[in-house]
Amino acid sequence: MPFVPVKIAQPRVARAGVDRRRLFDLLDAAMDTPVTVVSAGAGWGKTMLVSAWARAGQHPVAWLNLDRHDNESQTFWAYVVAALRSAGLIRPENPLATITTVPACEQERIRILAAGFSRLPDPSVLILDDFHEIDDPVVLDEVSELFRHPPAPLRLFLIGRVQPTLRLHRQRVAGLVTDIRASDLAFTEAEADAIVRGHRVTLDAADLTDLVRRTEGWAIGLHLGAGFLAGDPTRTVTEFNGDGRAVEEYLTAEVLTGRSGRQRRFLLQTSICERVCAGLADAITTGSDGQTLLEQIEHDNDFVIRLGDRPVWFRYHHLLRDALGHRLRAETPTVIAELHRRASRWHAANNSVMEALTHAVSAGDWAYIGKLVTGQAAPLILSAHRPALVRLLRQVPEDRLGGSAELMICAAVLLFHDGDYEAIPARLNHARRLLRRRPGDEHRPVELMRLTLQLAADRAVGDMPAVRAGCTELLALLTDDGAAGGAAVTRQRAIALNNRGLAHLWSGDLGAAVRDLWASAGASRAAGLELAEINATGHLALLEVMAGSVAEAARLAGDARELAERRGWQRTVQSVAAHLAMALVHLERGEFADADAALEIGRQAHYSEPEAAQRVVLLGAQARLAVTRGEPAKAQMFLETARAERSPRTRIPWLDRWLGIIEIEVDLAIGRPVPPPASIPIVDGDLAQQVVQARVALAYKDSRRAGQLLVPGPGTRTHTAASVEAGLLIALIADARGQAGQATDLLSDALQLAEREQIRRPFLIHADGRLDDLMHRLQLAAPESMFLEELRSEIRSMRKTPATDVLSEREADVLLHLPTMLSAAEIAANLGISVNTVKAHMRAIYRKLGVARRSEAVTQARDVGLL
Repeated sequence: MPFVPVKIAQPRVARAGVDRRRLFDLLDAAMDTPVTVVSAGAGWGKTMLVSAWARAGQHPVAWLNLDRHDNESQTFWAYVVAALRSAGLIRPENPLATITTVPACEQERIRILAAGFSRLPDPSVLILDDFHEIDDPVVLDEVSELFRHPPAPLRLFLIGRVQPTLRLHRQRVAGLVTDIRASDLAFTEAEADAIVRGHRVTLDAADLTDLVRRTEGWAIGLHLGAGFLAGDPTRTVTEFNGDGRAVEEYLTAEVLTGRSGRQRRFLLQTSICERVCAGLADAITTGSDGQTLLEQIEHDNDFVIRLGDRPVWFRYHHLLRDALGHRLRAETPTVIAELHRRASRWHAANNSVMEALTHAVSAGDWAYIGKLVTGQAAPLILSAHRPALVRLLRQVPEDRLGGSAELMICAAVLLFHDGDYEAIPARLNHARRLLRRRPGDEHRPVELMRLTLQLAADRAVGDMPAVRAGCTELLALLTDDGAAGGAAVTRQRAIALNNRGLAHLWSGDLGAAVRDLWASAGASRAAGLELAEINATGHLALLEVMAGSVAEAARLAGDARELAERRGWQRTVQSVAAHLAMALVHLERGEFADADAALEIGRQAHYSEPEAAQRVVLLGAQARLAVTRGEPAKAQMFLETARAERSPRTRIPWLDRWLGIIEIEVDLAIGRPVPPPASIPIVDGDLAQQVVQARVALAYKDSRRAGQLLVPGPGTRTHTAASVEAGLLIALIADARGQAGQATDLLSDALQLAEREQIRRPFLIHADGRLDDLMHRLQLAAPESMFLEELRSEIRSMRKTPATDVLSEREADVLLHLPTMLSAAEIAANLGISVNTVKAHMRAIYRKLGVARRSEAVTQARDVGLL
């Protein structure tokens, strides 16, 4: 954002103005309300009044000059935060102190802005000038939302030509909004007299009253009337007509009259800019005296305004700029395009890419737009500025987009923004063909942009072999670059390593994925690319949790999410992997509510910029969570969506194997026939696959085959979660064979391994009477195990069924005695009822639980959580 100093510079009037103490008092009183709206048409002196009041006041003030380019939410709020920061209002403890990019997600953006505004010093003044330029409904809705419950320390002043379309009705009724309108700004006769005398004109009381009546106290009208009278002593107030054409003629005459030819050309030609400095003015006018002329003109009149205390940037009053622009178009229309071309090249040379593109569009310099996009705008494509970039590119005539390799890249950018990833390769291939006709030294910028766009599109559709190939090509191009040590190349390398790392991950090459992702995380941190660092660390966390290392995944995902929350990036696409990894950690630990919360944040962040692979992880995690909760039909729905919603180009083999494991878990939970384990290939070294196939073998009553599958081979990768489940299943097999002592020992080993990483999911999905009896025997031997006690409690709470509502209160009392050695007579004595009544209750319990004997009732009651 190279124009931040200009955007946040407070306008300054060089010459002393009229004393308007009454309006200063009005503004002082407005500090008692959270919102103040200063609205009136052009020329009423709104900006100069508020600026003079702010400079004279005792409160810290943040000032922001708005324009039409700020009609995009992230851009708008980024400038607001920059203004507050520049004014010293954002202290280190403020949540806004550490954000470097405003969140793309509206919910997250509102959250962090509200938190930051509430932590400002009390009172803090934020002045938004030219608020009438803002018409984007999202921006307006967010301003309304933030001030629906106004932050206590903040006083918001909105200056504009019209009343803003904000939802402030309730606040107005509650007296929380101060409105200052044209009727308040209108000059009194005493104030008007000061203006007239400034033009060396003296009016009697009647004429002064008439002039104020004719102009309705309008500042520009009064200047116009005084100038009209000063031009000819014989003129009278009754001859004055202050219509729009007269205003334009007055302004041009006021500023241009008496100027040299050079000064006149300077004013007309620089009027193409919303803001101008000496360097920009010299570039446009091909002169070298821009600084002198700007300072001189500012000193001479009130219609050229210095932005800030130092005489660096200036702007012309809106009415003056309109008048000069009209005169320029009337006198020399053929030079306007060339003036914009000069301005565009100056901005490009000074790294003001959006301003350079704006002037290039005004010049109709389509070829140069293509060169700007490929040469300087690449970082904007994956940033908050992309919507503004796209708005400019849409102004390029469609029939011109095929005119050069660079413009064909622009066409691909538009397709990428629209999510039409399948159409991008044709445009990029066309760009490459066009490039072959050009000298070799012109290839590199286009090739870099082509590869960057192709990688983004391939990643979006999940074509991991293409992502790997593209990253390798891009890294080779960066290595061959003579500026390989430059900061820009370092950033590009970090992002390329990140992309290649996740491509290795979803392709199943975990060793290469670890190397590239760690290299990317380190390079991103060194280059200050925190979003890329979050993305790389999040994918490392996904790798760890999906490979069974729950504790390491929790640490990595926690680090990435903490950084994302600190910066306000919780709902960016770069944070999705960390949220999904943490959801899977919570799932393995049986923390279902926390898993739901992480999945919801991940889902919201994912939709900001959908990627096929992340979509599959999201749906797979939702499916596994559902089946673990005992909702297999819901899990099946998620899995069907994961298989259906994919491009023909999607190639994510490791994710597909992971989905296959979950599908078998769902089939087993539903009771759907599953092919026997011998018919399903197992990837060598994948213990998670071996475990799920062992479950299939057990469903086929083949405990021998199951036992073989549960023993990891010499080349099996470490997978803590799968090892816990394998140990649990081996213990259950041993118990079923009557090897009670061995079963207890095996379960103890599995529990110890699980406790180290707080893994609970295997015990929850295999909870039945046998496991509960086995855990009960183990608890008798090790009563001090809190982890075991917690597991048994969670298993009981999960196994509740409608049977809890079917048993009567007395039947439930009898049920509590069934696991004991008490006879029916002894139970009757304890409860104070007859033995026949106890036996009747027991029969009712057996019927409702669907069992025939007392021991079966105890087992079933434990399974459904009644015991």
